[in-house]
Amino acid sequence: ERTRIAHELHDSLAQTLASVRFQVRVLDETLHQGDEAAVWQELERIENNLDEAHTELRELIAHFRAPISNRGLIPSIEQAVERFRHSCSGVHIFLQKEWPERPLPAEYEMQVLRIVQEALVNIRKHAHANTVRVMLHGDDQGRYRILVEDDGIGIGDASPSSIPGEHVGISIMKDRAKRIGGNFRIESEPGEGVQAILTFRYAHDVQDT
Repeated sequence: ERTRIAHELHDSLAQTLASVRFQVRVLDETLHQGDEAAVWQELERIENNLDEAHTELRELIAHFRAPISNRGLIPSIEQAVERFRHSCSGVHIFLQKEWPERPLPAEYEMQVLRIVQEALVNIRKHAHANTVRVMLHGDDQGRYRILVEDDGIGIGDASPSSIPGEHVGISIMKDRAKRIGGNFRIESEPGEGVQAILTFRYAHDVQDT
């Protein structure tokens, strides 16, 4: 139970607060440039992220579940991609979707969303990437594959962080994949970027009968 709580805090509130910390650094640089319009834009982004952190904390307290958009998994991933695009304005991010319209169970959707979010957070913090791709694929046989890849420096060249819990993310993503009977792996070579790959199966016809 304690591990699950720690995972939820790491994957929701901690990520949002880390984003706020990054945006505060950007605001500091913007203030020194003397661009008033840009300053107000950064302040608005910080305010929006603080509102989101407040919402996430209330969700965790009230329901002990990761917040998912009421519209479902794909809109929630689209929102995560848009947030990444705004926080990393110099990085090009692309989303490709070949996903069945039939929704997955809430537990599956929560784990998939959190894995995608964590992969994007790792890219923002460590990758120094120019391009990011998020590819979602599912078929009528219940086979699903999610790929988050970047063209950054790769894991081998990333310097270890001194922040406690910084490298907890990969083990949490593997645990999340196991909860839905799936597999999560990282493929990377120094200077060749990183591929984070989640695969799992969910047979709707079998599970729903």
